[in-house]
Amino acid sequence: MPTIPLPARLERLRAALPEFSGALAPLWIDGRWRPSATGASLPCFDPTIGAPLVDVATAAPEDLEVAVAAAQRAQAEWWRADGQDRARVLRRIADGIRAHAQALGTLDTLDAGRPIRDTATRDTDRAARLFEFFAGTTDRLRGAVVPVQPGRTNLIEYEPIGVVGAITPWNYPLTNAASKVAPALATGNAVILKPAEESPLSALLLGWIAHQAGLPAGLLNILNGTGEIVGDAIVRHPEIGKIAFTGSTAVGRQIARIGGEFLKSTTLELGGKTGFVVFADADLERAADALVYSAFNNAGQTCTAGSRLLVEASVAVVMAEMIASRLRRIRIGDPLDPETLVGPAISARHRDKVRRYIAEAAGTGLKRLDTGPWSLPAEGYYLEPTVFLDVDPKLAIAQEEVFGPVVTVSPFVGDDEAIAIANGTSYGLATTVWTNSLQRAGTVAREARSGLVWVNTVHSLHPGSPYGGYKQSGLGVEMGEEAIQQHMKVKSVWMDDGSWRSPWT
Repeated sequence: MPTIPLPARLERLRAALPEFSGALAPLWIDGRWRPSATGASLPCFDPTIGAPLVDVATAAPEDLEVAVAAAQRAQAEWWRADGQDRARVLRRIADGIRAHAQALGTLDTLDAGRPIRDTATRDTDRAARLFEFFAGTTDRLRGAVVPVQPGRTNLIEYEPIGVVGAITPWNYPLTNAASKVAPALATGNAVILKPAEESPLSALLLGWIAHQAGLPAGLLNILNGTGEIVGDAIVRHPEIGKIAFTGSTAVGRQIARIGGEFLKSTTLELGGKTGFVVFADADLERAADALVYSAFNNAGQTCTAGSRLLVEASVAVVMAEMIASRLRRIRIGDPLDPETLVGPAISARHRDKVRRYIAEAAGTGLKRLDTGPWSLPAEGYYLEPTVFLDVDPKLAIAQEEVFGPVVTVSPFVGDDEAIAIANGTSYGLATTVWTNSLQRAGTVAREARSGLVWVNTVHSLHPGSPYGGYKQSGLGVEMGEEAIQQHMKVKSVWMDDGSWRSPWT
Protein backbone atom coordinates (compact mmCIF):
# COMPACT_ATOMS: atom_id res chain seq x y z
CA MET A 1 0.00 0.00 0.00
CA PRO A 2 1.52 3.38 -0.99
CA THR A 3 1.84 6.19 1.53
CA ILE A 4 -1.44 8.04 2.03
CA PRO A 5 -0.99 11.63 0.73
CA LEU A 6 -1.12 14.70 2.97
CA PRO A 7 -4.68 15.87 2.10
CA ALA A 8 -6.12 12.50 3.10
CA ARG A 9 -4.04 12.49 6.26
CA LEU A 10 -5.36 15.91 7.19
CA GLU A 11 -8.89 14.68 6.61
CA ARG A 12 -8.29 11.86 9.07
CA LEU A 13 -6.92 14.35 11.56
CA ARG A 14 -10.02 16.54 11.30
CA ALA A 15 -12.25 13.49 11.67
CA ALA A 16 -10.37 12.42 14.81
CA LEU A 17 -10.55 15.86 16.42
CA PRO A 18 -13.94 17.33 15.48
CA GLU A 19 -14.30 19.16 18.79
CA PHE A 20 -12.40 22.16 17.49
CA SER A 21 -11.90 23.48 14.00
CA GLY A 22 -9.30 25.51 12.21
CA ALA A 23 -5.59 25.14 11.62
CA LEU A 24 -4.59 25.66 15.27
CA ALA A 25 -4.92 23.04 17.99
CA PRO A 26 -5.60 24.93 21.25
CA LEU A 27 -4.77 24.29 24.90
CA TRP A 28 -7.16 22.53 27.28
CA ILE A 29 -7.50 24.55 30.49
CA ASP A 30 -10.22 24.53 33.13
CA GLY A 31 -12.54 22.33 31.11
CA ARG A 32 -12.46 24.19 27.81
CA TRP A 33 -10.39 24.91 24.73
CA ARG A 34 -8.25 28.03 25.04
CA PRO A 35 -5.79 29.79 22.75
CA SER A 36 -2.34 30.60 24.04
CA ALA A 37 -2.20 33.91 25.92
CA THR A 38 0.54 35.05 23.53
CA GLY A 39 -0.77 33.38 20.37
CA ALA A 40 2.41 31.30 20.12
CA SER A 41 2.34 27.92 18.40
CA LEU A 42 4.51 25.07 17.14
CA PRO A 43 4.00 22.89 14.06
CA CYS A 44 3.12 19.26 14.69
CA PHE A 45 4.82 17.07 12.07
CA ASP A 46 3.73 13.77 10.56
CA PRO A 47 6.97 11.71 10.56
CA THR A 48 5.61 9.41 7.87
CA ILE A 49 5.79 12.13 5.23
CA GLY A 50 7.98 14.70 6.97
CA ALA A 51 5.38 17.45 6.68
CA PRO A 52 3.48 19.56 9.24
CA LEU A 53 -0.09 18.50 10.01
CA VAL A 54 -1.34 21.25 12.29
CA ASP A 55 -0.03 24.09 14.40
CA VAL A 56 -0.44 23.52 18.13
CA ALA A 57 -0.85 26.40 20.58
CA THR A 58 2.00 26.61 23.09
CA ALA A 59 1.43 27.70 26.65
CA ALA A 60 2.70 30.98 28.03
CA PRO A 61 3.43 31.71 31.72
CA GLU A 62 -0.02 33.29 32.00
CA ASP A 63 -1.61 30.07 30.78
CA LEU A 64 0.23 28.06 33.41
CA GLU A 65 -0.97 30.38 36.16
CA VAL A 66 -4.58 30.03 35.00
CA ALA A 67 -4.18 26.24 34.89
CA VAL A 68 -2.65 26.07 38.37
CA ALA A 69 -5.38 28.23 39.87
CA ALA A 70 -8.07 26.09 38.23
CA ALA A 71 -6.34 22.92 39.39
CA GLN A 72 -6.08 24.07 42.99
CA ARG A 73 -9.73 25.09 43.11
CA ALA A 74 -10.95 21.85 41.56
CA GLN A 75 -8.64 19.61 43.58
CA ALA A 76 -10.01 20.75 46.94
CA GLU A 77 -13.54 19.71 45.93
CA TRP A 78 -12.38 16.52 44.22
CA TRP A 79 -10.67 15.23 47.38
CA ARG A 80 -13.74 15.95 49.49
CA ALA A 81 -15.89 13.88 47.11
CA ASP A 82 -16.81 10.31 47.97
CA GLY A 83 -14.22 7.86 46.68
CA GLN A 84 -16.86 5.90 44.81
CA ASP A 85 -17.93 9.07 43.03
CA ARG A 86 -14.35 9.57 41.85
CA ALA A 87 -14.27 5.93 40.77
CA ARG A 88 -17.37 6.32 38.63
CA VAL A 89 -15.80 9.23 36.77
CA LEU A 90 -12.58 7.31 36.14
CA ARG A 91 -14.52 4.34 34.79
CA ARG A 92 -16.45 6.60 32.46
CA ILE A 93 -13.13 7.99 31.21
CA ALA A 94 -12.08 4.41 30.44
CA ASP A 95 -15.35 3.90 28.56
CA GLY A 96 -14.74 7.12 26.64
CA ILE A 97 -11.25 6.00 25.64
CA ARG A 98 -12.66 2.78 24.23
CA ALA A 99 -15.46 4.63 22.45
CA HIS A 100 -12.89 6.95 20.81
CA ALA A 101 -10.24 4.29 20.24
CA GLN A 102 -10.04 4.81 16.49
CA ALA A 103 -9.72 8.59 16.83
CA LEU A 104 -7.10 8.37 19.59
CA GLY A 105 -5.16 5.78 17.62
CA THR A 106 -5.28 7.87 14.46
CA LEU A 107 -3.87 10.89 16.29
CA ASP A 108 -0.98 8.91 17.78
CA THR A 109 -0.24 7.35 14.40
CA LEU A 110 -0.29 10.68 12.60
CA ASP A 111 1.99 12.62 14.92
CA ALA A 112 4.13 9.82 16.41
CA GLY A 113 4.37 7.36 13.49
CA ARG A 114 3.33 4.41 15.63
CA PRO A 115 1.37 1.81 13.58
CA ILE A 116 -2.41 2.08 13.70
CA ARG A 117 -2.65 -1.67 14.31
CA ASP A 118 -1.29 -0.89 17.80
CA THR A 119 -2.44 2.64 18.58
CA ALA A 120 -6.14 1.97 17.96
CA THR A 121 -6.16 -1.38 19.77
CA ARG A 122 -3.47 -2.32 22.28
CA ASP A 123 -2.60 1.25 23.27
CA THR A 124 -6.15 2.40 23.84
CA ASP A 125 -7.00 -0.78 25.72
CA ARG A 126 -4.01 -0.32 28.00
CA ALA A 127 -4.94 3.32 28.63
CA ALA A 128 -8.51 2.35 29.49
CA ARG A 129 -7.32 -0.44 31.79
CA LEU A 130 -5.12 2.02 33.69
CA PHE A 131 -8.13 4.19 34.49
CA GLU A 132 -10.17 1.13 35.43
CA PHE A 133 -7.51 -0.21 37.77
CA PHE A 134 -7.02 3.06 39.59
CA ALA A 135 -10.78 3.59 39.76
CA GLY A 136 -10.78 0.50 41.97
CA THR A 137 -8.44 2.14 44.47
CA THR A 138 -10.29 5.38 45.18
CA ASP A 139 -12.39 4.06 48.09
CA ARG A 140 -9.66 1.75 49.35
CA LEU A 141 -7.12 4.39 50.38
CA ARG A 142 -6.14 3.17 53.82
CA GLY A 143 -4.43 4.78 56.76
CA ALA A 144 -3.31 3.01 59.93
CA VAL A 145 -3.45 3.06 63.70
CA VAL A 146 -0.05 2.80 65.34
CA PRO A 147 0.08 1.20 68.80
CA VAL A 148 1.69 3.79 71.06
CA GLN A 149 1.81 4.52 74.79
CA PRO A 150 -1.38 4.19 76.89
CA GLY A 151 -3.71 7.15 76.81
CA ARG A 152 -2.78 8.19 73.30
CA THR A 153 -3.91 7.23 69.82
CA ASN A 154 -1.79 7.71 66.72
CA LEU A 155 -3.55 7.79 63.35
CA ILE A 156 -1.66 7.68 60.05
CA GLU A 157 -3.61 9.45 57.32
CA TYR A 158 -2.85 9.81 53.61
CA GLU A 159 -3.71 12.98 51.74
CA PRO A 160 -3.20 14.05 48.13
CA ILE A 161 -0.19 16.12 47.22
CA GLY A 162 -2.42 18.66 45.47
CA VAL A 163 -1.35 19.51 41.93
CA VAL A 164 0.74 17.03 39.93
CA GLY A 165 2.81 18.09 36.95
CA ALA A 166 2.98 15.28 34.38
CA ILE A 167 5.49 15.43 31.52
CA THR A 168 5.27 12.68 28.92
CA PRO A 169 7.39 11.54 25.93
CA TRP A 170 6.50 11.05 22.28
CA ASN A 171 6.93 7.30 21.80
CA TYR A 172 3.66 6.05 23.39
CA PRO A 173 1.67 9.26 23.77
CA LEU A 174 -1.69 8.02 25.03
CA THR A 175 -0.52 5.25 27.34
CA ASN A 176 2.17 7.43 28.90
CA ALA A 177 -0.42 10.12 29.58
CA ALA A 178 -2.84 7.62 31.12
CA SER A 179 -0.12 6.16 33.37
CA LYS A 180 0.40 9.64 34.85
CA VAL A 181 -3.15 10.99 34.94
CA ALA A 182 -5.04 7.96 36.28
CA PRO A 183 -3.19 7.44 39.60
CA ALA A 184 -3.02 11.18 40.24
CA LEU A 185 -6.77 11.62 39.84
CA ALA A 186 -7.56 8.46 41.80
CA THR A 187 -5.66 9.78 44.81
CA GLY A 188 -7.50 13.11 44.80
CA ASN A 189 -4.96 15.22 42.94
CA ALA A 190 -5.35 17.56 39.99
CA VAL A 191 -3.05 17.27 36.96
CA ILE A 192 -1.29 19.63 34.61
CA LEU A 193 -0.12 17.52 31.69
CA LYS A 194 2.54 18.60 29.22
CA PRO A 195 2.66 16.12 26.36
CA ALA A 196 5.71 15.93 24.13
CA GLU A 197 5.75 18.73 21.58
CA GLU A 198 6.15 16.10 18.83
CA SER A 199 2.97 14.19 19.77
CA PRO A 200 0.42 16.28 21.71
CA LEU A 201 -2.79 15.47 19.83
CA SER A 202 -4.13 12.42 21.68
CA ALA A 203 -3.58 14.20 25.01
CA LEU A 204 -5.87 17.00 23.86
CA LEU A 205 -8.57 14.53 22.93
CA LEU A 206 -8.07 12.76 26.27
CA GLY A 207 -8.75 16.03 28.08
CA TRP A 208 -12.01 16.44 26.20
CA ILE A 209 -12.99 12.78 26.78
CA ALA A 210 -12.38 13.15 30.53
CA HIS A 211 -14.53 16.28 30.64
CA GLN A 212 -17.32 14.52 28.76
CA ALA A 213 -17.08 11.68 31.29
CA GLY A 214 -17.86 14.10 34.10
CA LEU A 215 -14.40 15.02 35.34
CA PRO A 216 -14.85 18.45 36.94
CA ALA A 217 -13.26 21.37 35.11
CA GLY A 218 -9.75 22.19 36.23
CA LEU A 219 -8.74 18.70 37.32
CA LEU A 220 -6.97 17.91 34.05
CA ASN A 221 -5.25 20.67 32.09
CA ILE A 222 -3.23 20.10 28.90
CA LEU A 223 -0.45 22.60 28.21
CA ASN A 224 1.44 22.14 24.97
CA GLY A 225 4.94 23.43 24.43
CA THR A 226 8.61 22.58 24.63
CA GLY A 227 10.27 20.97 27.59
CA GLU A 228 12.81 23.77 27.80
CA ILE A 229 10.09 26.37 28.36
CA VAL A 230 6.76 24.87 29.43
CA GLY A 231 8.20 21.75 31.05
CA ASP A 232 10.74 23.77 32.98
CA ALA A 233 8.04 26.19 34.18
CA ILE A 234 5.91 23.30 35.43
CA VAL A 235 8.82 21.74 37.31
CA ARG A 236 9.70 25.07 38.95
CA HIS A 237 6.18 26.21 39.82
CA PRO A 238 5.90 26.48 43.63
CA GLU A 239 2.26 25.30 43.72
CA ILE A 240 2.92 22.08 41.80
CA GLY A 241 3.91 19.57 44.46
CA LYS A 242 4.86 16.53 42.41
CA ILE A 243 6.46 15.88 39.04
CA ALA A 244 5.84 12.63 37.17
CA PHE A 245 8.18 12.40 34.18
CA THR A 246 8.98 9.86 31.51
CA GLY A 247 11.84 10.60 29.15
CA SER A 248 15.59 10.61 28.79
CA THR A 249 17.97 10.12 31.69
CA ALA A 250 19.67 13.44 30.92
CA VAL A 251 16.43 15.40 31.30
CA GLY A 252 15.46 13.28 34.31
CA ARG A 253 18.63 14.38 36.08
CA GLN A 254 17.76 18.02 35.43
CA ILE A 255 14.27 17.50 36.86
CA ALA A 256 15.73 15.74 39.90
CA ARG A 257 18.06 18.70 40.53
CA ILE A 258 15.24 21.23 40.26
CA GLY A 259 12.92 19.03 42.29
CA GLY A 260 15.54 18.85 45.02
CA GLU A 261 15.83 22.63 45.02
CA PHE A 262 12.06 22.97 45.50
CA LEU A 263 11.76 19.81 47.66
CA LYS A 264 9.22 18.25 45.30
CA SER A 265 8.20 14.64 45.06
CA THR A 266 9.42 13.21 41.75
CA THR A 267 8.78 10.00 39.83
CA LEU A 268 11.23 9.54 36.99
CA GLU A 269 10.85 6.77 34.40
CA LEU A 270 13.99 7.12 32.32
CA GLY A 271 16.11 5.31 29.77
CA GLY A 272 17.00 1.66 29.40
CA LYS A 273 19.33 -0.77 27.69
CA THR A 274 17.61 -4.11 28.12
CA GLY A 275 19.76 -7.20 28.29
CA PHE A 276 17.95 -9.90 26.29
CA VAL A 277 19.64 -13.06 27.57
CA VAL A 278 19.21 -16.30 25.61
CA PHE A 279 20.65 -19.59 26.92
CA ALA A 280 21.25 -22.63 24.73
CA ASP A 281 18.51 -24.60 26.49
CA ALA A 282 15.82 -22.03 25.58
CA ASP A 283 13.09 -22.37 22.97
CA LEU A 284 15.11 -20.51 20.35
CA GLU A 285 12.20 -20.06 17.94
CA ARG A 286 10.13 -18.26 20.58
CA ALA A 287 13.15 -16.29 21.72
CA ALA A 288 13.83 -15.10 18.16
CA ASP A 289 10.19 -14.05 17.75
CA ALA A 290 10.37 -12.13 21.00
CA LEU A 291 13.67 -10.45 20.19
CA VAL A 292 12.51 -9.18 16.81
CA TYR A 293 9.25 -7.88 18.28
CA SER A 294 10.91 -6.31 21.31
CA ALA A 295 13.76 -4.64 19.44
CA PHE A 296 11.95 -3.38 16.34
CA ASN A 297 8.42 -2.67 17.55
CA ASN A 298 7.75 1.08 17.32
CA ALA A 299 10.97 1.41 15.27
CA GLY A 300 12.97 0.53 18.38
CA GLN A 301 11.72 3.65 20.17
CA THR A 302 10.90 1.83 23.39
CA CYS A 303 12.79 2.21 26.66
CA THR A 304 12.53 -1.55 27.34
CA ALA A 305 13.43 -2.59 23.78
CA GLY A 306 15.60 -5.72 23.60
CA SER A 307 18.50 -3.78 22.16
CA ARG A 308 21.26 -6.01 23.61
CA LEU A 309 21.03 -9.66 22.62
CA LEU A 310 23.26 -11.71 24.89
CA VAL A 311 23.31 -15.24 23.51
CA GLU A 312 25.14 -18.34 24.63
CA ALA A 313 28.03 -18.79 22.22
CA SER A 314 27.10 -22.34 21.21
CA VAL A 315 23.81 -21.14 19.64
CA ALA A 316 24.84 -17.65 18.53
CA VAL A 317 25.00 -18.51 14.82
CA VAL A 318 21.67 -20.34 14.85
CA MET A 319 20.02 -17.48 16.71
CA ALA A 320 21.37 -14.92 14.22
CA GLU A 321 19.95 -16.93 11.30
CA MET A 322 16.54 -17.08 12.96
CA ILE A 323 16.55 -13.32 13.52
CA ALA A 324 17.58 -12.64 9.92
CA SER A 325 14.75 -14.75 8.52
CA ARG A 326 12.21 -12.90 10.65
CA LEU A 327 13.54 -9.48 9.81
CA ARG A 328 13.17 -10.18 6.11
CA ARG A 329 9.42 -10.60 6.67
CA ILE A 330 8.90 -7.30 8.48
CA ARG A 331 6.69 -4.83 6.67
CA ILE A 332 7.95 -1.25 6.95
CA GLY A 333 5.74 1.53 5.64
CA ASP A 334 2.91 3.94 6.27
CA PRO A 335 1.73 3.35 9.85
CA LEU A 336 -1.85 4.16 8.79
CA ASP A 337 -1.77 0.88 6.84
CA PRO A 338 -3.06 -1.87 9.18
CA GLU A 339 -0.53 -4.29 7.64
CA THR A 340 2.47 -2.14 8.59
CA LEU A 341 4.57 -3.47 11.48
CA VAL A 342 7.25 -0.76 11.65
CA GLY A 343 6.79 2.93 10.91
CA PRO A 344 9.20 5.87 10.86
CA ALA A 345 11.34 7.44 13.53
CA ILE A 346 9.74 10.39 15.29
CA SER A 347 11.73 13.15 13.57
CA ALA A 348 14.55 13.90 11.17
CA ARG A 349 16.75 14.88 14.10
CA HIS A 350 16.18 11.59 15.88
CA ARG A 351 16.62 9.60 12.66
CA ASP A 352 19.95 11.30 12.08
CA LYS A 353 21.06 10.62 15.66
CA VAL A 354 20.40 6.89 15.21
CA ARG A 355 22.20 6.92 11.87
CA ARG A 356 25.26 8.42 13.57
CA TYR A 357 25.33 5.57 16.07
CA ILE A 358 25.12 3.06 13.23
CA ALA A 359 27.84 4.77 11.21
CA GLU A 360 30.20 5.00 14.19
CA ALA A 361 29.68 1.33 15.05
CA ALA A 362 30.22 0.28 11.43
CA GLY A 363 33.37 2.41 11.38
CA THR A 364 34.89 0.27 14.12
CA GLY A 365 34.66 -2.75 11.82
CA LEU A 366 31.61 -4.39 13.35
CA LYS A 367 29.89 -6.88 11.09
CA ARG A 368 26.19 -6.39 10.31
CA LEU A 369 23.71 -9.21 10.05
CA ASP A 370 22.76 -9.77 6.41
CA THR A 371 19.01 -9.28 6.06
CA GLY A 372 19.03 -8.30 2.40
CA PRO A 373 18.31 -4.84 0.96
CA TRP A 374 15.55 -2.81 2.57
CA SER A 375 12.97 -0.97 0.47
CA LEU A 376 12.07 2.05 2.57
CA PRO A 377 9.50 4.70 1.62
CA ALA A 378 11.04 7.71 -0.09
CA GLU A 379 9.30 10.17 2.23
CA GLY A 380 9.48 10.36 5.99
CA TYR A 381 12.02 9.48 8.66
CA TYR A 382 12.52 5.76 8.15
CA LEU A 383 15.43 3.67 9.41
CA GLU A 384 16.71 0.26 8.38
CA PRO A 385 16.59 -2.41 11.10
CA THR A 386 20.23 -3.10 11.95
CA VAL A 387 21.87 -5.95 13.87
CA PHE A 388 25.59 -5.87 14.73
CA LEU A 389 27.30 -9.21 15.43
CA ASP A 390 30.04 -10.16 17.91
CA VAL A 391 29.89 -6.83 19.71
CA ASP A 392 32.21 -6.02 22.60
CA PRO A 393 29.65 -5.17 25.34
CA LYS A 394 31.75 -2.20 26.41
CA LEU A 395 31.37 -0.38 23.07
CA ALA A 396 29.18 2.72 22.99
CA ILE A 397 26.64 1.05 20.70
CA ALA A 398 26.11 -1.60 23.42
CA GLN A 399 26.19 0.82 26.35
CA GLU A 400 24.19 3.88 25.32
CA GLU A 401 20.49 4.11 24.62
CA VAL A 402 20.26 4.40 20.83
CA PHE A 403 16.43 4.40 20.87
CA GLY A 404 16.11 3.10 17.36
CA PRO A 405 15.86 -0.22 15.44
CA VAL A 406 19.38 -1.32 16.35
CA VAL A 407 20.47 -4.52 18.13
CA THR A 408 23.91 -5.59 19.30
CA VAL A 409 24.71 -9.29 19.63
CA SER A 410 27.24 -10.32 22.27
CA PRO A 411 28.00 -14.04 22.78
CA PHE A 412 28.72 -15.29 26.31
CA VAL A 413 29.98 -18.48 27.94
CA GLY A 414 28.41 -19.49 31.24
CA ASP A 415 25.82 -18.00 33.56
CA ASP A 416 28.21 -15.69 35.40
CA GLU A 417 29.35 -13.97 32.22
CA ALA A 418 25.76 -13.59 31.02
CA ILE A 419 24.72 -11.91 34.27
CA ALA A 420 27.80 -9.68 34.31
CA ILE A 421 27.15 -8.43 30.77
CA ALA A 422 23.43 -7.97 31.43
CA ASN A 423 24.19 -5.81 34.47
CA GLY A 424 27.13 -4.07 32.81
CA THR A 425 25.50 -0.77 31.84
CA SER A 426 24.49 2.34 33.74
CA TYR A 427 20.83 1.48 33.09
CA GLY A 428 18.61 -0.88 35.03
CA LEU A 429 15.10 -0.80 33.61
CA ALA A 430 14.52 -4.31 32.26
CA THR A 431 16.17 -7.70 31.77
CA THR A 432 14.65 -10.62 29.90
CA VAL A 433 15.94 -14.16 30.17
CA TRP A 434 15.15 -17.15 27.97
CA THR A 435 15.82 -20.58 29.41
CA ASN A 436 14.02 -23.82 30.18
CA SER A 437 15.86 -24.13 33.49
CA LEU A 438 13.79 -22.89 36.41
CA GLN A 439 16.89 -22.72 38.59
CA ARG A 440 18.79 -20.62 36.04
CA ALA A 441 15.80 -18.31 35.53
CA GLY A 442 15.59 -17.78 39.29
CA THR A 443 19.29 -17.02 39.53
CA VAL A 444 19.22 -14.43 36.74
CA ALA A 445 16.06 -12.84 38.13
CA ARG A 446 17.66 -12.57 41.56
CA GLU A 447 20.95 -11.17 40.27
CA ALA A 448 19.54 -8.80 37.66
CA ARG A 449 20.02 -5.16 38.64
CA SER A 450 16.83 -3.97 36.98
CA GLY A 451 13.32 -3.08 38.05
CA LEU A 452 11.69 -5.45 35.56
CA VAL A 453 12.65 -9.05 34.84
CA TRP A 454 10.82 -11.05 32.17
CA VAL A 455 11.35 -14.82 32.01
CA ASN A 456 10.44 -16.38 28.64
CA THR A 457 8.33 -13.33 27.79
CA VAL A 458 8.76 -9.67 26.88
CA HIS A 459 6.86 -6.46 27.58
CA SER A 460 4.41 -8.12 29.96
CA LEU A 461 2.69 -5.26 31.81
CA HIS A 462 -0.37 -4.86 34.01
CA PRO A 463 -1.81 -1.77 35.72
CA GLY A 464 -1.60 -3.58 39.05
CA SER A 465 2.11 -4.37 38.72
CA PRO A 466 4.73 -1.69 39.54
CA TYR A 467 6.93 -0.41 36.72
CA GLY A 468 10.23 1.29 37.44
CA GLY A 469 13.98 1.00 37.15
CA TYR A 470 17.28 0.74 38.99
CA LYS A 471 20.39 2.88 38.57
CA GLN A 472 20.10 5.52 35.83
CA SER A 473 16.70 4.24 34.70
CA GLY A 474 14.78 6.29 37.20
CA LEU A 475 13.34 6.96 40.62
CA GLY A 476 10.11 5.53 41.99
CA VAL A 477 7.59 3.42 40.13
CA GLU A 478 4.46 3.79 38.07
CA MET A 479 1.39 1.58 38.27
CA GLY A 480 0.43 -0.81 41.04
CA GLU A 481 -0.41 0.03 44.63
CA GLU A 482 3.04 1.57 44.85
CA ALA A 483 1.96 4.39 42.54
CA ILE A 484 -0.81 5.28 44.99
CA GLN A 485 1.71 5.91 47.75
CA GLN A 486 3.81 8.14 45.52
CA HIS A 487 0.91 10.49 44.88
CA MET A 488 0.05 11.08 48.53
CA LYS A 489 1.48 12.70 51.65
CA VAL A 490 1.60 11.04 55.05
CA LYS A 491 0.14 12.77 58.11
CA SER A 492 0.63 11.53 61.66
CA VAL A 493 -2.26 12.53 63.96
CA TRP A 494 -1.87 12.17 67.75
CA MET A 495 -4.85 12.16 70.14
CA ASP A 496 -4.74 12.15 73.92
CA ASP A 497 -7.45 10.88 76.29
CA GLY A 498 -6.85 13.71 78.74
CA SER A 499 -4.10 12.04 80.73
CA TRP A 500 -1.21 14.06 79.30
CA ARG A 501 0.74 16.14 81.81
CA SER A 502 3.68 18.37 81.22
CA PRO A 503 6.98 16.73 82.18
CA TRP A 504 7.95 20.09 83.72
CA THR A 505 5.30 19.84 86.40
